[in-house]
Amino acid sequence: MRTAWIAAALAAALSVAPAVAEEPKFAYGKKEDAAKAPDWAASVTAGFGLTTGNAQNLNLTGGASASHRFGDNMLSLDAVAAIIRTTVSVAVPEAPGSTTAVLGTITQTTSEAWNVKLRYDRFFDLNALYAFGFAGGDVPAGKQFLGGGQVGYARALYKTAKDELVVEGGVDFTHELFVTGTPDTVDIASLRAYLGYIGNPNDSLSYNVGVEWLGNMNAETRPTGNVGAFADNRVNGKLGVTWKIFGGGSLGFRFRCLYDSAPAPKPLPSLPGGLQWPAGYQPLAEKFDTFTELVLVYKLI
Repeated sequence: MRTAWIAAALAAALSVAPAVAEEPKFAYGKKEDAAKAPDWAASVTAGFGLTTGNAQNLNLTGGASASHRFGDNMLSLDAVAAIIRTTVSVAVPEAPGSTTAVLGTITQTTSEAWNVKLRYDRFFDLNALYAFGFAGGDVPAGKQFLGGGQVGYARALYKTAKDELVVEGGVDFTHELFVTGTPDTVDIASLRAYLGYIGNPNDSLSYNVGVEWLGNMNAETRPTGNVGAFADNRVNGKLGVTWKIFGGGSLGFRFRCLYDSAPAPKPLPSLPGGLQWPAGYQPLAEKFDTFTELVLVYKLI
């Protein structure tokens, strides 16, 4: 089931319209700016890496971004996926109980993350109301699936022809399904705050920075114990820079940093000899995850 989810997400990211989430979103802070934006925008990114022999790695990344403007409304779709599989050499016992070893290998999925988001905005001068739904997963981080939605209010604090500063506030509901542990699900109702900056100093360069905070309002029952209100804090940061190099093609730099103060239980990795965690021992996933990409972006529309 998990493989099917990832395959479907990757197929959508690479064939429908792969772009990293930062690609065009018709960022405008005033209602009258909507009339100046095109009706549609879309872009794609894709990455592939493969090494064989003594080092064996498979790396697939892709993303999609599409936006549609109609009147004072905007609908945007973003999708991103990353899969990395690595094979490493290990020493395994020559026989059960043996003190001599032979060469073996372990193949592990070190990244299996994907995310899809559909967002609607309704603009009123410098203000906007927004709502969006999302679905995703990150198996190495212990989350087989997560989905939910957000509603809130956005306002452009500062807006010129070349840059824009936006603040958002709202509420979020997230349902998480863990890879391991009991209970294996948790529902989180959170307050949300976001601050984002977009700059376009010239026709060939654009950049954006954003920071989002989510704080749980409800107590949570997790496999590792109870978590009180506002003890599960999630912070998501992003930085994107795009240089136009030819026609609709651009070179993009993407950096994302994710922090979760109450991470999911860590899934059992592939271990030699069928080893298991000892009774009562349950490590947690890392609180920090970072993603860095240098990609070729092609604007379709």
